Amino acid sequence: IFGLNYVIAKGIMPDFLLPRAIIFLRVGGTAILFWILHFFLPSEKVEKRDLIKIALCAVFGSTINQILFFEGLNLTTPISASIIVTVTPVLILIFSYFILKEKITSLKVFGIMLGASGALMIIVSAGAGDFRSNTLLGNFMIFVNTVSWAFYLVLVKPLMEKYDSLTVMKWMFFFGF
Repeated sequence: IFGLNYVIAKGIMPDFLLPRAIIFLRVGGTAILFWILHFFLPSEKVEKRDLIKIALCAVFGSTINQILFFEGLNLTTPISASIIVTVTPVLILIFSYFILKEKITSLKVFGIMLGASGALMIIVSAGAGDFRSNTLLGNFMIFVNTVSWAFYLVLVKPLMEKYDSLTVMKWMFFFGF
């Protein structure tokens, strides 16, 4: 389902909706849905210092991530974007090592190498790339989006361990919106 996002969003942009309009509807709609759920499910209090951390997560996981993904996808191809995001596990491993002090194990490295080999096979079989300036800018935006997403996933991990995921998402989309 996530993979369809590339093709569907590319088909919508820019003829039917501009990237920022999609983001507005997506993030705003999700925020509204999480707050509606909030009234029907048990609620938990979030510490003020954790609200600041969630707001920071929203900057990387919602705002930067979404804007650069849709603006970048608008300028590049769905295939290029989907190949670029394959670097996400490598970035998560690096950020986790430095931020969360998680160990880099041989199993993690093997998993990343296995995934990278699959991505490399796709890249090699795709042939020559598209090097128009807009495509390069779009590819760069997708790469920065991927860095932002990986950084978010590492930052949000301790919060997800401390609070219910619906609580974190409710606040994250509120701040992201």
